[in-house]
Amino acid sequence: RVPASQIRENTMAGVALACVLGPVAYSLGSPTAASARRGAPAMQYSLNNYPLPGPLSPVYNQALVKLSRSDETTTGGLFLAAEEKEKPREGVVVEAGPGRVHPDTGATLPTAVKSGDLVLLGEFAGEKVDYNGASHQFVSDDGILGTFKGGVVQADTFCPLRDRLLVRLAEAQSETSSGIALATGDDEAATQGEVVAAGPGRMTSAGEVVPVGISAGEHVLFGKYAGADVSLPGGKFKVVHASDCLAKW
Repeated sequence: RVPASQIRENTMAGVALACVLGPVAYSLGSPTAASARRGAPAMQYSLNNYPLPGPLSPVYNQALVKLSRSDETTTGGLFLAAEEKEKPREGVVVEAGPGRVHPDTGATLPTAVKSGDLVLLGEFAGEKVDYNGASHQFVSDDGILGTFKGGVVQADTFCPLRDRLLVRLAEAQSETSSGIALATGDDEAATQGEVVAAGPGRMTSAGEVVPVGISAGEHVLFGKYAGADVSLPGGKFKVVHASDCLAKW
């Protein structure tokens, strides 16, 4: 027979060992629980096929835009004429810089767009990059024509940036008021139209916004080579700077 004293010693040793190993077993857990605590693998970032230690952060008034269409068509309903020299495009702002400081006044001029905005920009604005395996473009907010409210590509959801205007172009006339036929290219209907939307205005060196002085519903005349042509549902449109307008009525 085992002496009672020996039984008590063995029991106390077992309890002590359990006290030591218990917390260790709890902290380690089962292999499945440990794997769950480690979580999924961290996202891998790349720029033009070069690995990055983390996500890109635009500086100053730059915005990183993920393009959402090809050069000819869009996924959101924006159609572009093939003959246009400058083909605006749409995309979603992935990240935007904090803004830039005016060199003369020291005033901070905040970036006009934010993450998540669906924007319209020109083909020659900014720098194309391959980011995380998808087509993106870096562009300053000066090169962004406007945003679409609610992420819907329509003329009535377009919000021009700065001093830009969205103009619905007037239809070309085939003859004059006296009945004289017009040869192709003789009329200037494509340089005038009705303002559908107007931006808030241009920002001064002090960071103040100066209204454009032209409102939606007014008609304008602008230079022949001004702005960027786009086709949205409801007609043909052009985005122009208010400063490119010659007259209004």
